[in-house]
Amino acid sequence: MGFLKDMKKLSKQSKEASKDWDPAAQMREASAALAATSEMMAQQTAAAELAESGEPATAQVNAARDTGTVANLQPVMEIDLLIFAGGRPPYPVTLRQIVPLAQIGRLVPGTRLPVKIDLGDPGAVWIDWRPGPTI
Repeated sequence: MGFLKDMKKLSKQSKEASKDWDPAAQMREASAALAATSEMMAQQTAAAELAESGEPATAQVNAARDTGTVANLQPVMEIDLLIFAGGRPPYPVTLRQIVPLAQIGRLVPGTRLPVKIDLGDPGAVWIDWRPGPTI
């Protein structure tokens, strides 16, 4: 008799749980997450190209904020930089970028980082996270 009672209880719990289940909302959330991931991948591809062909420069960290997003178990940070490129006045840039966990300590205001910039689009900046002395 206990088995049938447990089955009835399980059936009731299942009906209660399915009241809140909205497949359409789950699909919308999944689509939004996929779009955000695709955008992040496009940015990473552009950054990889910039790492090869960009003009070397220096950036000073002004601020860094955690976005609450994680990619490949590493935080996505919003970083305010002041770019110092030869022959140009310093200019501000805000990046949203994956930061290797081992490099988060370098995001202290006033720290200088090596970067590469796109001369055609000064807002396109790649931070060189390779270990080494700060500039």
